[in-house]
Amino acid sequence: MNRMNRLALKLFLIISSALVAVSCSGGKVKLEMGVIDSVYVIDGIEYSADYCKMQVLEDPQNKSSKVIDIPVIRIRSKVEEPGAPVFILNDGPGLSNFTQSMPTWLVENQDVVIIGYRGVDGSVSLHLPELNNISLNSKFLSETNIELAGKTLKKGLEKLSDSLELDLKQYNTLNMAYDIESARQAFQYNSINIYAVGYGARIAQAYAGMAPNTIFRMMLERPKAKGVLALAPKYIDDILRFYDSEAEPLNSGRGFVNNIIEALDKLPSEHNGHVFDKDRIVYSAYISMKANNGAALVNEAFASSLKGDYEGLKYLDEMYSVFYPAFNLGDYAVKCMTSDFDSGKDYVNEFSYGKSSAFGSPLSKFIFGAIQKSDMQLEILPDTTLYPGNVYGQCLIINVNLDLESPMEPVEFGMKDDFAGVSSLLFSDYNAKTLHTFNIDKYSELISNFLVSGVHEYFVPEYAAINLVPEKTLKQLSLERIQ
Repeated sequence: MNRMNRLALKLFLIISSALVAVSCSGGKVKLEMGVIDSVYVIDGIEYSADYCKMQVLEDPQNKSSKVIDIPVIRIRSKVEEPGAPVFILNDGPGLSNFTQSMPTWLVENQDVVIIGYRGVDGSVSLHLPELNNISLNSKFLSETNIELAGKTLKKGLEKLSDSLELDLKQYNTLNMAYDIESARQAFQYNSINIYAVGYGARIAQAYAGMAPNTIFRMMLERPKAKGVLALAPKYIDDILRFYDSEAEPLNSGRGFVNNIIEALDKLPSEHNGHVFDKDRIVYSAYISMKANNGAALVNEAFASSLKGDYEGLKYLDEMYSVFYPAFNLGDYAVKCMTSDFDSGKDYVNEFSYGKSSAFGSPLSKFIFGAIQKSDMQLEILPDTTLYPGNVYGQCLIINVNLDLESPMEPVEFGMKDDFAGVSSLLFSDYNAKTLHTFNIDKYSELISNFLVSGVHEYFVPEYAAINLVPEKTLKQLSLERIQ
């Protein structure tokens, strides 16, 4: 969302109490929406838009539950008879549903609806800045720091719950699906399309089980399947090994994973006055892998350190202040507690990097380790509601093999079984960033054609070759930053 649209939404939320509300009720959910005519600008083109404050029940199953506000934007297509609208569900948890820009081509033939995520957007935010600050501590993945994070998480959520009189367990994936249904009813759509990315696919899957007759088409891009919020190091290392054949000739026979493990093992505690923090280096390298050229930069930095040049790893260490988990960690923790948390796991030890794992699973170790150390207990949603079986409707799954946060294996060998007529496309040697930069015109045409007409069979993903030779090394980027 560009700056104009963010300001318009903020303005609406300030003045909405003075607007005439449009009431609608359906099933167990009662809601009110105040609607204002405005514009939404995409790539310089103005579209008519409704900026709404949707009032929903904190507990959709309880009519006496308190009411919370959720912002909603409907962007109106310019065609006279648009098809079934597209509901966008972006990645998360802990992220706003409004953070990613809305592609122009989605609104060419259909209205587009973006619903704020409860716990992040709207009247209730589970943001705990004090928890984010804990992640800025040195050796932030140490057991001592994770114990501190657990205490901070528990104290912060209890304080939020008491001050705002919240029922924390209601800020879960299933109730986000109820919010979709509330918006569908409010706008009086008979059926909807869903375009969901990452964690958004979790919400879409729950919604498909809740309201199967309202889904027209559903496209799930890089879905986070069952269990991958607590992302086991095995999945990450398996993905990193896709780079081995390209890495070995550059690393004196070492594969991508072994290159990192050996470099970390031999890294001195300090060099030229810089004290290294391995936790920060690992997390920054993990985040850097999202970039198109991230793997090349990471591999070169670790390989250079084995030759005595530590500037690349020093740069990763320093960049942690930019890469650290600055999103809504309170919301992330609550969504994890109510879905993927397993009290039988030892997240601190099982998710660590070391002699058998290049990165471990740094984000999952910090969040799930903090949950475990907090001793908090929220009701875990049953699999039958989060992952309903025999879900019908036209569904297309887009998978990539180099996304460290949404591994393809649990989707290919698990999640696809939940859909009766699912189709899927695997984009080989793509990560999340590549998917939206490499041949984006063809990819946008694929999405548009599927959501408009259900056609995708003609599309053959083009192979994206791996290249581990960076145009500029992290050492060079570091020098440019200083200059």
